Amino acid sequence: MQLLPRPYTLTIRRAGQRPCVILVGLPLRLAIAALGTLMVGGIGLAGLQVWQTYQANRAELDRRAEEILKQVEGLEAQLEELKERSGMSDEPPDYPELGQGGPVLRPLNAAELLSNAETHVSRLTEDLSDRVQPALENVLEQEKAIPQGLPLKVSTQVTSYFGKRQNPFGIGKEFHNGLDFAGDPGDPVISTAWGVVTHAGWGGGYGKYVEVDHGNGYMTLYAHLSEISVQWGEEVERGDLVGLVGSTGRSTAPHLHYSIFEDNEAIDPQPFLVRVSGLTQAPVPNESEAPVTARVAN
Repeated sequence: MQLLPRPYTLTIRRAGQRPCVILVGLPLRLAIAALGTLMVGGIGLAGLQVWQTYQANRAELDRRAEEILKQVEGLEAQLEELKERSGMSDEPPDYPELGQGGPVLRPLNAAELLSNAETHVSRLTEDLSDRVQPALENVLEQEKAIPQGLPLKVSTQVTSYFGKRQNPFGIGKEFHNGLDFAGDPGDPVISTAWGVVTHAGWGGGYGKYVEVDHGNGYMTLYAHLSEISVQWGEEVERGDLVGLVGSTGRSTAPHLHYSIFEDNEAIDPQPFLVRVSGLTQAPVPNESEAPVTARVAN
């Protein structure tokens, strides 16, 4: 039984010189084998790290691509809301259901997802600039001239509603063609929409009043003012001051009478009070009747 490793002789011959003889034993052979193993292991480990880094970067790219595509889809949903807001109808034609199919393929990679997102963005941008934006601007321009909100800049309450009411100066019933809002002398009265002032002065039972023509058939009237802050022909925006609360004309106490006319017919202003911050209702029954064309004094 051989206990010691068998030695090997390594002879190196040199021209014109004596040969060099080296005895190679097991320790050296083990060292060479270990060195080779380390080299192979190092190369393998480095390759594994590169692969793991590649996989992590690819997964992160896929995740970001999916997020971008989801954001684009969200923008598409918002664009559809804008279309609806602008009155555009973009429903697809009612075609019969067509066949679809094909083999199951691999999922889209990051590059394909980003390409889809880019296509979506290009189409949405073109749709927004060419169709939705002009339609929306037209709608906003029309809405700009529709009365909405309170005609006062202070908290208030309704003291008399639109329609039939008890005569505040005597017996019997009378028709009230607007809303009365409680207020103190000097409270600011504001226009509820863009328009052009068509009256700014005294008007019988209205006392001092302002009338604004908003186009599209709408007009508003602000009566019983103590002071008028605009003049005939002046252009006003929503929220501009038109006068101050008073008690001029046929009035029992300081308040604002507010009327809205559509195609020269008085209509109930309540549906137009969409911005009702601070508004409370007084306990007055609303006994509404059909609108009338006559502008009766409050």
